Amino acid sequence: MTGWHPVWVGPTTFTWTSIQNKTTGLAEVGNLSESQAPLFVLTEKLRQSGGKTAETMYGAPGWVSHVVTNPWGFTAPGWGLGWGIFVTSGIWIALQMWEHFRFNPDMEFLRERLYPIFKESAEFFLAYMVEHPKHGWLVTGPSDSPENAFRAPSGEYCSESMGPTCDRVLVYSLLSVCLEAEKLLSIDSDLGSKLQQTREKLPPLQIGRYGQLQEWLEDFEEAEPNHRHTSHLIALYPENQISPEKTPALAKAARVTLERRIHHPKWEDTEWSRANLVNYYARLWDGEAAHQHLIGLLSKTTEDNLLTYSRAGVAGASQNIFAIDGNTAGAAGIAEMLLESQGDSIHLLPALPSAWPTGSVSGLCARGGFEVDMNWRSNRLTLAAIRSKRGGDCTVRYGKTLKSIHVEAGQTVRLTARSFVT
Repeated sequence: MTGWHPVWVGPTTFTWTSIQNKTTGLAEVGNLSESQAPLFVLTEKLRQSGGKTAETMYGAPGWVSHVVTNPWGFTAPGWGLGWGIFVTSGIWIALQMWEHFRFNPDMEFLRERLYPIFKESAEFFLAYMVEHPKHGWLVTGPSDSPENAFRAPSGEYCSESMGPTCDRVLVYSLLSVCLEAEKLLSIDSDLGSKLQQTREKLPPLQIGRYGQLQEWLEDFEEAEPNHRHTSHLIALYPENQISPEKTPALAKAARVTLERRIHHPKWEDTEWSRANLVNYYARLWDGEAAHQHLIGLLSKTTEDNLLTYSRAGVAGASQNIFAIDGNTAGAAGIAEMLLESQGDSIHLLPALPSAWPTGSVSGLCARGGFEVDMNWRSNRLTLAAIRSKRGGDCTVRYGKTLKSIHVEAGQTVRLTARSFVT
Protein backbone atom coordinates (compact mmCIF):
# COMPACT_ATOMS: atom_id res chain seq x y z
CA MET A 1 0.00 0.00 0.00
CA THR A 2 2.40 2.59 -1.12
CA GLY A 3 2.97 4.87 -4.03
CA TRP A 4 0.76 7.58 -5.44
CA HIS A 5 -2.20 9.37 -3.98
CA PRO A 6 -4.88 9.14 -6.72
CA VAL A 7 -6.16 12.68 -7.12
CA TRP A 8 -7.45 14.31 -10.25
CA VAL A 9 -4.76 16.43 -11.87
CA GLY A 10 -6.66 17.58 -14.93
CA PRO A 11 -9.89 17.09 -16.79
CA THR A 12 -8.82 13.83 -18.43
CA THR A 13 -5.72 12.59 -16.63
CA PHE A 14 -5.32 11.01 -13.21
CA THR A 15 -2.52 9.50 -11.19
CA TRP A 16 -2.85 5.78 -10.91
CA THR A 17 0.16 3.90 -9.66
CA SER A 18 -1.50 3.48 -6.28
CA ILE A 19 -4.64 1.81 -7.60
CA GLN A 20 -3.41 -1.71 -6.91
CA ASN A 21 -2.23 -0.98 -3.42
CA LYS A 22 -4.78 1.34 -1.95
CA THR A 23 -8.06 1.00 -3.76
CA THR A 24 -7.98 -2.58 -5.03
CA GLY A 25 -5.88 -4.20 -2.32
CA LEU A 26 -9.13 -5.20 -0.65
CA ALA A 27 -10.86 -6.50 -3.79
CA GLU A 28 -9.69 -10.11 -3.78
CA VAL A 29 -9.28 -10.86 -0.08
CA GLY A 30 -12.54 -8.97 0.58
CA ASN A 31 -14.51 -11.22 -1.81
CA LEU A 32 -15.14 -8.37 -4.26
CA SER A 33 -13.24 -9.90 -7.16
CA GLU A 34 -15.75 -8.86 -9.82
CA SER A 35 -15.18 -5.19 -9.00
CA GLN A 36 -11.82 -5.35 -10.75
CA ALA A 37 -13.20 -6.12 -14.21
CA PRO A 38 -13.07 -2.47 -15.42
CA LEU A 39 -9.47 -2.16 -14.21
CA PHE A 40 -8.45 -5.14 -16.31
CA VAL A 41 -10.04 -3.59 -19.39
CA LEU A 42 -8.06 -0.41 -18.76
CA THR A 43 -4.85 -2.43 -18.35
CA GLU A 44 -5.44 -4.14 -21.69
CA LYS A 45 -5.88 -0.71 -23.29
CA LEU A 46 -2.59 0.41 -21.75
CA ARG A 47 -0.88 -2.57 -23.35
CA GLN A 48 -2.00 -1.30 -26.76
CA SER A 49 -1.16 2.39 -26.33
CA GLY A 50 1.94 1.57 -24.29
CA GLY A 51 3.32 -0.29 -27.30
CA LYS A 52 3.45 2.99 -29.19
CA THR A 53 5.16 4.70 -26.26
CA ALA A 54 7.74 1.92 -26.02
CA GLU A 55 8.52 2.16 -29.72
CA THR A 56 8.53 5.94 -30.21
CA MET A 57 10.15 6.98 -26.94
CA TYR A 58 12.53 4.11 -26.20
CA GLY A 59 12.89 2.26 -29.51
CA ALA A 60 11.95 -0.91 -27.63
CA PRO A 61 9.48 -3.76 -28.19
CA GLY A 62 6.63 -4.60 -25.84
CA TRP A 63 4.78 -1.92 -23.90
CA VAL A 64 5.39 0.58 -21.11
CA SER A 65 3.41 3.15 -19.20
CA HIS A 66 4.38 5.80 -16.70
CA VAL A 67 2.69 7.47 -13.79
CA VAL A 68 -0.52 8.92 -15.22
CA THR A 69 -3.22 7.65 -17.51
CA ASN A 70 -6.77 8.44 -18.59
CA PRO A 71 -9.73 6.64 -20.19
CA TRP A 72 -7.98 6.92 -23.57
CA GLY A 73 -4.93 4.99 -22.40
CA PHE A 74 -2.35 7.75 -21.89
CA THR A 75 1.05 6.11 -21.28
CA ALA A 76 3.67 8.85 -21.86
CA PRO A 77 5.75 10.20 -18.96
CA GLY A 78 4.30 12.75 -16.60
CA TRP A 79 5.44 16.35 -16.62
CA GLY A 80 7.06 16.66 -13.18
CA LEU A 81 10.52 15.79 -11.91
CA GLY A 82 10.40 13.32 -9.07
CA TRP A 83 7.48 11.35 -10.45
CA GLY A 84 7.03 11.80 -14.20
CA ILE A 85 9.46 9.21 -15.52
CA PHE A 86 8.46 6.33 -13.25
CA VAL A 87 8.81 3.51 -15.79
CA THR A 88 7.37 0.53 -13.91
CA SER A 89 3.86 1.69 -13.10
CA GLY A 90 2.49 -0.54 -15.86
CA ILE A 91 3.90 -3.58 -14.08
CA TRP A 92 2.46 -2.31 -10.83
CA ILE A 93 -1.10 -2.13 -12.06
CA ALA A 94 -0.88 -5.30 -14.18
CA LEU A 95 0.11 -7.25 -11.08
CA GLN A 96 -3.48 -6.87 -9.96
CA MET A 97 -4.43 -9.27 -12.77
CA TRP A 98 -1.93 -11.78 -11.39
CA GLU A 99 -3.42 -11.42 -7.92
CA HIS A 100 -6.85 -12.03 -9.43
CA PHE A 101 -5.57 -15.25 -10.99
CA ARG A 102 -3.97 -16.35 -7.73
CA PHE A 103 -7.26 -15.93 -5.90
CA ASN A 104 -9.31 -17.33 -8.79
CA PRO A 105 -7.23 -19.89 -10.72
CA ASP A 106 -8.63 -19.71 -14.25
CA MET A 107 -6.35 -21.02 -16.97
CA GLU A 108 -8.28 -19.33 -19.75
CA PHE A 109 -7.88 -15.94 -18.03
CA LEU A 110 -4.18 -16.67 -17.58
CA ARG A 111 -3.67 -17.70 -21.21
CA GLU A 112 -5.86 -15.22 -23.05
CA ARG A 113 -5.70 -12.04 -21.00
CA LEU A 114 -2.96 -12.07 -18.37
CA TYR A 115 0.04 -13.69 -20.01
CA PRO A 116 0.13 -11.53 -23.19
CA ILE A 117 0.26 -8.38 -21.04
CA PHE A 118 3.10 -9.68 -18.89
CA LYS A 119 5.06 -11.20 -21.75
CA GLU A 120 5.09 -7.95 -23.72
CA SER A 121 5.98 -5.94 -20.63
CA ALA A 122 8.91 -8.31 -20.04
CA GLU A 123 10.01 -7.83 -23.65
CA PHE A 124 10.21 -4.10 -23.01
CA PHE A 125 12.34 -4.41 -19.89
CA LEU A 126 14.65 -6.97 -21.49
CA ALA A 127 15.46 -4.31 -24.07
CA TYR A 128 15.35 -1.32 -21.72
CA MET A 129 17.53 -2.32 -18.78
CA VAL A 130 21.26 -1.71 -18.84
CA GLU A 131 24.20 -3.30 -17.04
CA HIS A 132 25.62 -1.57 -14.00
CA PRO A 133 29.26 -0.72 -14.81
CA LYS A 134 30.60 -1.85 -11.44
CA HIS A 135 28.38 -4.71 -10.27
CA GLY A 136 27.05 -6.09 -13.53
CA TRP A 137 23.49 -5.83 -12.27
CA LEU A 138 20.69 -5.09 -14.73
CA VAL A 139 19.02 -1.84 -13.76
CA THR A 140 16.27 0.47 -14.97
CA GLY A 141 16.72 4.17 -15.36
CA PRO A 142 16.76 6.96 -15.16
CA SER A 143 13.70 6.50 -12.99
CA ASP A 144 12.11 7.68 -9.75
CA SER A 145 11.05 6.38 -6.39
CA PRO A 146 7.80 8.36 -6.45
CA GLU A 147 7.67 11.01 -5.05
CA ASN A 148 10.69 10.96 -2.79
CA ALA A 149 14.10 12.55 -3.26
CA PHE A 150 17.67 12.10 -2.06
CA ARG A 151 20.81 14.13 -1.56
CA ALA A 152 23.53 13.59 -4.14
CA PRO A 153 27.13 13.43 -2.86
CA SER A 154 27.36 17.12 -3.76
CA GLY A 155 24.40 17.83 -1.48
CA GLU A 156 22.11 18.58 -4.40
CA TYR A 157 18.40 17.68 -4.15
CA CYS A 158 17.74 14.88 -6.68
CA SER A 159 14.95 12.51 -7.70
CA GLU A 160 16.11 10.67 -10.81
CA SER A 161 18.56 7.80 -10.49
CA MET A 162 19.41 4.41 -11.94
CA GLY A 163 17.75 1.36 -10.46
CA PRO A 164 15.55 2.66 -7.62
CA THR A 165 14.44 -0.15 -5.34
CA CYS A 166 10.75 0.06 -6.29
CA ASP A 167 11.71 -0.61 -9.93
CA ARG A 168 13.78 -3.61 -8.91
CA VAL A 169 10.88 -5.03 -6.88
CA LEU A 170 8.42 -4.62 -9.74
CA VAL A 171 10.71 -6.01 -12.45
CA TYR A 172 11.49 -9.01 -10.24
CA SER A 173 7.75 -9.61 -9.83
CA LEU A 174 7.17 -9.20 -13.56
CA LEU A 175 9.80 -11.80 -14.45
CA SER A 176 8.58 -14.15 -11.72
CA VAL A 177 5.00 -13.97 -12.97
CA CYS A 178 6.10 -14.69 -16.53
CA LEU A 179 8.14 -17.70 -15.41
CA GLU A 180 5.27 -19.10 -13.35
CA ALA A 181 2.74 -18.51 -16.14
CA GLU A 182 4.99 -20.16 -18.73
CA LYS A 183 5.33 -23.17 -16.47
CA LEU A 184 1.58 -23.44 -15.93
CA LEU A 185 0.84 -23.01 -19.63
CA SER A 186 3.80 -25.12 -20.85
CA ILE A 187 4.86 -22.44 -23.35
CA ASP A 188 7.80 -20.16 -24.24
CA SER A 189 10.55 -22.22 -22.61
CA ASP A 190 13.24 -20.38 -24.58
CA LEU A 191 11.97 -17.03 -23.36
CA GLY A 192 11.75 -18.46 -19.86
CA SER A 193 15.46 -19.28 -19.86
CA LYS A 194 16.27 -15.69 -20.80
CA LEU A 195 13.93 -14.33 -18.14
CA GLN A 196 15.49 -16.57 -15.51
CA GLN A 197 18.98 -15.33 -16.40
CA THR A 198 17.77 -11.74 -16.31
CA ARG A 199 16.12 -12.14 -12.92
CA GLU A 200 19.37 -13.51 -11.49
CA LYS A 201 21.15 -10.32 -12.58
CA LEU A 202 18.78 -7.91 -10.84
CA PRO A 203 20.24 -5.99 -7.88
CA PRO A 204 19.70 -7.44 -4.41
CA LEU A 205 17.56 -5.63 -1.89
CA GLN A 206 20.07 -3.73 0.24
CA ILE A 207 20.33 -2.52 3.83
CA GLY A 208 21.66 1.00 4.29
CA ARG A 209 23.79 2.87 6.81
CA TYR A 210 20.99 3.27 9.34
CA GLY A 211 19.86 -0.33 9.10
CA GLN A 212 17.03 0.75 6.79
CA LEU A 213 15.91 -0.82 3.53
CA GLN A 214 17.62 1.24 0.85
CA GLU A 215 15.24 3.18 -1.34
CA TRP A 216 17.82 3.69 -4.07
CA LEU A 217 20.61 1.64 -5.60
CA GLU A 218 23.14 3.75 -3.72
CA ASP A 219 22.83 4.46 -0.01
CA PHE A 220 21.80 8.07 -0.55
CA GLU A 221 20.80 10.36 2.29
CA GLU A 222 17.08 11.11 2.17
CA ALA A 223 16.31 14.69 1.21
CA GLU A 224 12.98 14.51 3.06
CA PRO A 225 13.23 11.95 5.88
CA ASN A 226 9.63 12.78 6.90
CA HIS A 227 8.20 11.90 3.48
CA ARG A 228 4.83 10.16 3.25
CA HIS A 229 5.90 7.86 0.41
CA THR A 230 7.61 4.53 1.02
CA SER A 231 7.50 3.12 -2.49
CA HIS A 232 10.38 0.69 -1.90
CA LEU A 233 8.35 -1.09 0.78
CA ILE A 234 6.12 -2.62 -1.87
CA ALA A 235 8.62 -5.47 -1.42
CA LEU A 236 6.86 -6.07 1.93
CA TYR A 237 3.31 -5.23 0.82
CA PRO A 238 1.64 -5.94 -1.53
CA GLU A 239 4.50 -8.07 -2.89
CA ASN A 240 6.05 -10.92 -0.93
CA GLN A 241 9.78 -10.36 -1.39
CA ILE A 242 10.26 -9.50 2.28
CA SER A 243 8.81 -11.53 5.15
CA PRO A 244 9.69 -12.04 8.82
CA GLU A 245 10.25 -15.76 8.26
CA LYS A 246 12.08 -16.02 4.94
CA THR A 247 14.03 -12.73 4.97
CA PRO A 248 14.31 -11.70 8.64
CA ALA A 249 17.16 -9.24 8.07
CA LEU A 250 15.22 -7.43 5.35
CA ALA A 251 12.07 -7.49 7.48
CA LYS A 252 14.03 -5.80 10.26
CA ALA A 253 15.33 -3.24 7.75
CA ALA A 254 11.77 -2.54 6.58
CA ARG A 255 10.76 -1.94 10.19
CA VAL A 256 13.67 0.47 10.63
CA THR A 257 12.52 2.36 7.54
CA LEU A 258 9.04 2.69 9.00
CA GLU A 259 10.23 3.74 12.45
CA ARG A 260 12.56 6.38 11.02
CA ARG A 261 9.73 7.88 8.99
CA ILE A 262 6.93 7.92 11.54
CA HIS A 263 9.11 9.13 14.41
CA HIS A 264 10.33 12.13 12.46
CA PRO A 265 8.79 15.23 14.11
CA LYS A 266 7.35 16.40 10.79
CA TRP A 267 6.20 13.06 9.37
CA GLU A 268 3.63 13.60 6.59
CA ASP A 269 0.74 11.72 8.15
CA THR A 270 -1.96 11.24 5.49
CA GLU A 271 -4.88 8.85 5.38
CA TRP A 272 -3.17 6.52 2.91
CA SER A 273 0.27 6.63 4.52
CA ARG A 274 -1.38 5.76 7.84
CA ALA A 275 -3.36 2.93 6.22
CA ASN A 276 -0.13 1.72 4.61
CA LEU A 277 1.24 1.19 8.10
CA VAL A 278 -1.63 -1.11 9.03
CA ASN A 279 -0.74 -3.38 6.11
CA TYR A 280 3.01 -3.14 6.59
CA TYR A 281 2.85 -4.10 10.25
CA ALA A 282 0.34 -6.85 9.52
CA ARG A 283 2.87 -8.33 7.09
CA LEU A 284 5.49 -8.04 9.86
CA TRP A 285 3.07 -10.00 12.11
CA ASP A 286 2.94 -7.13 14.57
CA GLY A 287 -0.71 -6.90 15.48
CA GLU A 288 -0.19 -4.30 18.19
CA ALA A 289 1.50 -1.82 15.85
CA ALA A 290 -1.04 -2.52 13.08
CA HIS A 291 -3.88 -1.84 15.49
CA GLN A 292 -2.19 1.34 16.77
CA HIS A 293 -2.08 2.75 13.25
CA LEU A 294 -5.61 1.62 12.48
CA ILE A 295 -6.74 3.67 15.49
CA GLY A 296 -4.60 6.53 14.18
CA LEU A 297 -6.32 6.30 10.81
CA LEU A 298 -9.76 6.44 12.42
CA SER A 299 -8.97 9.19 14.91
CA LYS A 300 -6.73 11.49 12.87
CA THR A 301 -7.79 11.24 9.21
CA THR A 302 -11.42 10.07 9.24
CA GLU A 303 -14.53 12.22 9.27
CA ASP A 304 -17.56 11.55 11.49
CA ASN A 305 -19.19 9.87 8.48
CA LEU A 306 -16.21 7.43 8.39
CA LEU A 307 -14.88 8.75 5.06
CA THR A 308 -11.12 9.31 5.16
CA TYR A 309 -9.32 12.46 4.09
CA SER A 310 -5.87 13.70 3.19
CA ARG A 311 -4.94 16.25 5.81
CA ALA A 312 -4.51 19.95 5.11
CA GLY A 313 -0.91 21.06 5.06
CA VAL A 314 0.46 17.87 3.51
CA ALA A 315 1.65 17.88 -0.13
CA GLY A 316 0.47 21.44 -0.60
CA ALA A 317 -3.16 20.84 0.31
CA SER A 318 -4.84 23.94 1.74
CA GLN A 319 -7.70 21.98 3.31
CA ASN A 320 -8.73 18.44 4.14
CA ILE A 321 -9.43 16.53 0.93
CA PHE A 322 -11.66 13.46 0.78
CA ALA A 323 -9.68 10.44 -0.39
CA ILE A 324 -11.12 6.95 -0.39
CA ASP A 325 -7.63 5.44 -0.15
CA GLY A 326 -7.80 5.28 3.62
CA ASN A 327 -11.15 3.52 3.59
CA THR A 328 -10.16 0.81 1.14
CA ALA A 329 -6.56 0.46 2.34
CA GLY A 330 -7.61 0.44 5.99
CA ALA A 331 -10.13 -2.31 5.31
CA ALA A 332 -7.45 -4.24 3.43
CA GLY A 333 -5.20 -3.84 6.46
CA ILE A 334 -7.83 -5.32 8.77
CA ALA A 335 -8.12 -8.28 6.40
CA GLU A 336 -4.31 -8.71 6.42
CA MET A 337 -4.32 -8.76 10.22
CA LEU A 338 -6.80 -11.64 10.18
CA LEU A 339 -5.78 -13.67 7.14
CA GLU A 340 -2.71 -13.85 4.92
CA SER A 341 -2.02 -16.16 2.00
CA GLN A 342 0.72 -14.48 -0.02
CA GLY A 343 3.29 -17.11 0.96
CA ASP A 344 3.14 -20.88 0.92
CA SER A 345 0.20 -21.22 3.30
CA ILE A 346 -3.10 -19.78 4.45
CA HIS A 347 -2.08 -18.01 7.67
CA LEU A 348 -4.89 -17.69 10.23
CA LEU A 349 -4.86 -14.66 12.56
CA PRO A 350 -1.26 -13.65 11.75
CA ALA A 351 -1.47 -10.23 13.43
CA LEU A 352 -4.36 -10.42 15.88
CA PRO A 353 -4.03 -7.57 18.42
CA SER A 354 -4.81 -7.95 22.11
CA ALA A 355 -7.53 -5.31 21.65
CA TRP A 356 -9.59 -7.86 19.70
CA PRO A 357 -9.69 -10.79 22.14
CA THR A 358 -12.98 -12.15 20.80
CA GLY A 359 -14.43 -11.87 17.35
CA SER A 360 -15.42 -13.44 14.07
CA VAL A 361 -15.11 -12.82 10.35
CA SER A 362 -16.70 -14.53 7.37
CA GLY A 363 -16.16 -14.62 3.63
CA LEU A 364 -12.51 -13.60 3.46
CA CYS A 365 -10.69 -15.07 0.47
CA ALA A 366 -7.27 -16.70 0.25
CA ARG A 367 -5.04 -17.33 -2.73
CA GLY A 368 -5.68 -20.67 -4.38
CA GLY A 369 -9.45 -20.22 -4.59
CA PHE A 370 -10.29 -20.64 -0.91
CA GLU A 371 -12.81 -18.85 1.29
CA VAL A 372 -12.40 -18.62 5.05
CA ASP A 373 -14.64 -17.95 8.06
CA MET A 374 -13.12 -17.65 11.54
CA ASN A 375 -14.13 -17.31 15.18
CA TRP A 376 -11.79 -16.65 18.07
CA ARG A 377 -12.10 -16.18 21.83
CA SER A 378 -9.54 -15.02 24.39
CA ASN A 379 -7.16 -14.32 21.47
CA ARG A 380 -7.29 -18.00 20.49
CA LEU A 381 -8.77 -19.57 17.37
CA THR A 382 -11.97 -21.47 18.12
CA LEU A 383 -13.04 -22.34 14.56
CA ALA A 384 -11.83 -21.85 11.00
CA ALA A 385 -14.11 -23.01 8.19
CA ILE A 386 -12.27 -23.30 4.87
CA ARG A 387 -14.13 -23.75 1.59
CA SER A 388 -12.75 -24.25 -1.91
CA LYS A 389 -14.26 -22.89 -5.09
CA ARG A 390 -12.59 -25.52 -7.24
CA GLY A 391 -11.27 -28.13 -4.86
CA GLY A 392 -7.64 -28.61 -3.99
CA ASP A 393 -4.88 -28.99 -1.44
CA CYS A 394 -3.50 -26.27 0.76
CA THR A 395 -1.35 -25.74 3.81
CA VAL A 396 -2.88 -23.88 6.74
CA ARG A 397 -0.80 -22.09 9.36
CA TYR A 398 -1.82 -21.10 12.86
CA GLY A 399 0.93 -19.74 15.05
CA LYS A 400 4.07 -21.61 14.06
CA THR A 401 2.32 -24.85 13.14
CA LEU A 402 1.43 -25.96 9.61
CA LYS A 403 -1.30 -28.40 8.65
CA SER A 404 -1.96 -29.81 5.17
CA ILE A 405 -5.59 -30.26 4.16
CA HIS A 406 -7.60 -31.24 1.10
CA VAL A 407 -10.87 -29.47 0.36
CA GLU A 408 -13.35 -30.82 -2.17
CA ALA A 409 -15.09 -28.26 -4.36
CA GLY A 410 -18.10 -26.87 -2.54
CA GLN A 411 -17.17 -28.63 0.69
CA THR A 412 -15.91 -27.22 4.00
CA VAL A 413 -13.03 -28.27 6.23
CA ARG A 414 -13.28 -27.12 9.85
CA LEU A 415 -10.25 -26.56 12.04
CA THR A 416 -9.77 -25.43 15.64
CA ALA A 417 -6.69 -24.50 17.64
CA ARG A 418 -6.49 -28.15 18.71
CA SER A 419 -6.12 -29.14 15.06
CA PHE A 420 -2.65 -27.57 15.17
CA VAL A 421 -1.41 -29.39 18.25
CA THR A 422 1.43 -31.67 17.15
